[in-house]
Amino acid sequence: MAKDEMDDLLPDKDAAKGFYAKYEPKEILGRGISSTVRRCIEKETGIEYAAKIIDLSNDSNDAGVGGKTMLEATIEEVHILRMVAGHPYIIELHDVFESSTFIFLVFELCKNGELFDYLTSVVALSEKKTRYIMRQLFEALQHVHGHNIVHRDLKPENILLDDNLNIKLTDFGFARAIKPGEKLYDLCGTPGYLAPEVLKSSMFEDAEGYSKEVDIWACGVIMFTLTHQRLDPQAACCRPHETDHH
Repeated sequence: MAKDEMDDLLPDKDAAKGFYAKYEPKEILGRGISSTVRRCIEKETGIEYAAKIIDLSNDSNDAGVGGKTMLEATIEEVHILRMVAGHPYIIELHDVFESSTFIFLVFELCKNGELFDYLTSVVALSEKKTRYIMRQLFEALQHVHGHNIVHRDLKPENILLDDNLNIKLTDFGFARAIKPGEKLYDLCGTPGYLAPEVLKSSMFEDAEGYSKEVDIWACGVIMFTLTHQRLDPQAACCRPHETDHH
């Protein structure tokens, strides 16, 4: 793509001068429903990062997670990412820039992409490699749970691989910080990785709700997937429970 064409696609060059002053945006790495991920280079250091550019132009109360606006959901995700920062197996949020119509989240760049894509290329992992990945995932999850946070969308697509094929847990868009003993009732996550209590909470008025243990269930599904290569890339969902339990 020519430089002029790429510039035409870059959002808010005037409103987000802070981002463009510090980083040089490069090619697109991926696209979502309301976001684009670009490789970018920090001008001062030459270090490569991944910039997730979230479009807020059509924001509404159902654009984000659990009835929140996209802006509210993104602010909550940034807060959670900062709470769990500093762990070797959790994605590092390097910078945040906000304009009137876009939010720029600058993450460390994981050039080996998603664990999901890695699995499709190797068919199935050895028991030794599976243990290696699962140990890192459990260490990351222990850190997350230690801050009273439930991830709620663990799956191979949300686990990135760095240059040394170490994992980086990412995508905390469905994550929630909870109080000790608090239960959640939203139908939230990806079909195929949902624990039974998540489904029960959306189906029955007298359901007991769920907490951190649903992440452990998802880890079990991931471990089975690693060894048997039965990938189930179904769309994620998050729907508030109709009854207010809070």
